[in-house]
Formats: sequence, C-alpha cells, structure tokens
Amino acid sequence: MKPEAYFHSNNQMYLDEKNKSKGRIKATPGIWIEGKTYWLWDASEKLIPNEAISIQIRQEHKHSKIIYFEIFVRNHLATPRNVKLIMMHHYDVTGLDHLAFVSPTDNVIFHLADDIVHLVNGHCRGDGMEQRTIQPLWNLYSDRLWNNSEKGVLKYQPMGKGATASIFTLNMNIDSKETCECSSWVISSRSKLEVMGLNHVLLKNTLAFPNEK
Repeated sequence: MKPEAYFHSNNQMYLDEKNKSKGRIKATPGIWIEGKTYWLWDASEKLIPNEAISIQIRQEHKHSKIIYFEIFVRNHLATPRNVKLIMMHHYDVTGLDHLAFVSPTDNVIFHLADDIVHLVNGHCRGDGMEQRTIQPLWNLYSDRLWNNSEKGVLKYQPMGKGATASIFTLNMNIDSKETCECSSWVISSRSKLEVMGLNHVLLKNTLAFPNEK
C-alpha cells in the first residue's frame, strides 16, 4: 500500500555550521497506522483527522554535537491504538563515499561521510528501536520500503552506500485519549568513541545535558 500523505520535516543537522557541504544529515519523521504511512513534510505538528491521531515534534539542542527530538503522539479515540513512529535519516546531498549501516552490536545506526560519524538512535518508554534498515532513496515512499506494509514490517537491509537512507521504527501502544512520548537523536563527531559516549549518557539520563540556548 502506498503512503497516503507526505509531511516532510525540514530539520537539518550540521556538525560544522561554517562548512555545510560536509556531513549534512536530514531527519524526516513519519507514522505508520494500520497499514498506512504518513510522512511529516515541513511540519512540527500535524493532525491526521481520518486516523484521529495527532503528532507534535519538538527539537532541543542538548549539546553542540546532539540534535534531540521529542515526539508526542496522541490517540484521540476512545479505544487503544498501536502505531509506529518512523524516523528516516539521509544526507541532503549524497556522495558515492557516503556509507550507512546498522550496528547490531551497538544497537545504533551509523552514517559516515567526510570523516564525520553520525550516530542515530531513539527510544520510547524505555524500549529501543524496534526495526532498523538501510534503503536506497528510490525505495522511499513506496511499497518497496516494506516487507509487509499491512503489518508494519520494514524490508531489512543492514548496509548501503551512496544514495541511501536509514530508517528505524519505535513501537507505541497508546491507550484511549492518551499521549505517548518518544525521543530520537543524532550525535555527530569525528570520533566514534565520542558519539558512543554521548549516546550512552543520553540513554542513561537525558537530564545530564541542559538545553543549550
């Protein structure tokens, strides 16, 4: 089943604001609901009337090398719902040397380009990423993204080079009239050791980073 709507998040993360040609990553949130996919295009807040689901995204600058998103999904129905938050990341301008891969050992996703390491991760109510995959850009927004779109099962591919995107899902069981809060982040550095250390601190305690103004 093809996605029914696209709402693109124009959030772009830079390690070095003075040199935007290097290591630029774009984040695009989406929602899967009962076989249908909705991408958030140029919106930080969206109501999907036919699904009785609303989404709000807040971006926080917890650290100079971290872009942190808080995502709030509200179920407006009087019955529980199961939905999946989708987070897609890819380089704004792709190059043949750009590499993205799933790291099962570290339980994160890495993007590598221009000697910059981007670590992608997220969690929801204490649970980590449910599914992770790397897909070519031409598979996005189509049936080819899913192994089973009706069940919300992504097509798995552990690695990709060039024009690719990483995608992960967070599972949400939302009670009637309830709001579920999830988080997603990208950590950027020239050191894998540093991004892993910051990721560990975020997972342990996000309050360790006061919001930067």
